[in-house]
Amino acid sequence: MDNIISYLYDLRNRGSSFGIDRMLKFVQLLGNPQEEFPVVHVAGTNGKGSVCAMLDSIYQTNSYKVGLFTSPHLVELGERIRINGENISENAIEFWVEKLKPVASKMEKEGGEHPTFFEFMTAIAFLNFKKNKVDLAIIETGLGGRLDSTNVVLPKLSIITTISKDHCAILGNTLEAIATEKAGIIKNQVPVLIGSLPLCASGVIEKIAEERGAPVSGIDEMKYESFPSTNLKGSYQRQNAAIALRASEMLENEIPVNKDLCIEALKKVKMVGRWQIIDASSTIILDACHNSAGAACLEENLETLSEKPEIWVGVLGEDRAPDIMDVIQRKAHSIKLFEVNQPRACSLSFLRSLIPKSFKGSVLDFDLDKAKIELSRQDSNKTILITGSIYLIGDILAILQRTDSRPNMRWNDLF
Repeated sequence: MDNIISYLYDLRNRGSSFGIDRMLKFVQLLGNPQEEFPVVHVAGTNGKGSVCAMLDSIYQTNSYKVGLFTSPHLVELGERIRINGENISENAIEFWVEKLKPVASKMEKEGGEHPTFFEFMTAIAFLNFKKNKVDLAIIETGLGGRLDSTNVVLPKLSIITTISKDHCAILGNTLEAIATEKAGIIKNQVPVLIGSLPLCASGVIEKIAEERGAPVSGIDEMKYESFPSTNLKGSYQRQNAAIALRASEMLENEIPVNKDLCIEALKKVKMVGRWQIIDASSTIILDACHNSAGAACLEENLETLSEKPEIWVGVLGEDRAPDIMDVIQRKAHSIKLFEVNQPRACSLSFLRSLIPKSFKGSVLDFDLDKAKIELSRQDSNKTILITGSIYLIGDILAILQRTDSRPNMRWNDLF
């Protein structure tokens, strides 16, 4: 497996152009496996992972065989590709990579670009779901929508959860531009479901949908009080639950479900790293807030704590950090700063510069070695929140699980 990991790692430097043509060629050579099962395609700045998890729970609870493709992984690569909650095995990854290598080489020999890591993982998901004859595949976009590798699917339903500013260098600097990219997943005559969006963004999406003859539904016409409850914390998770439940209603003719079972499924859905509370030697909370919109959700959840926690934070992207650090400096008892092991990580000095001199708690530079020691101590009266980066969450989870997360399998946040 180590050779396979090295091979996949090296793919970071392949297929440098951001676009979908390479993936279209890749799946064509593979016989278009993505056409062999029904798909729900989910895009959005925030919330898409939660909606995917909720849909996964809904259809599993209704006795369907469900494939789930999400990114990134937190600890193990196999987290990205699941069937009925089970990660794809390392043996299966190795099997599919060996099958894909000659196809990728053929593309390169014929003058095309070699597929990227994310394109490999997307293709493996499609092939694995086809082989295992899933009843439904829930496919989360990696970045944007229009040019995303997953956008080779022809879904039964397209979902756009939220629109806010993130990955602006690639997707655009305005909500309208970002909405245009996300709306790229809309297919001719395929229904679209949207979450609660800014008017400027929903207008863009509705216009594109109209041009493609795709009917649009939303949750804005629903009253918040009627949103289904879920065991995930935060009012925004009730909005995500409303999207998932509405999606199941829109798919009723294709994939019928029992509504009572759907409500039950939403109450037992699990999301690793989304305000996840772990009772270890201390009370540890993991929250994958990593952008401005996520910072608002983080603040809402922090309001529910009886006392200010110690907060460990690392952030990717200097444009993301100010809003996150603003919440943290107001809600933390003390702060420990991490420089995440990723190309776009904010430096410790930059994060420190965002904490005002008026902050009364301690501010310490920290790293994973110090984290291991800290997490091994017995202090049941302490609450530690770890946030700011999905990759920091993954590194801490690996420590808590005492696993080797293979550092060379940690990719930057575009994949």
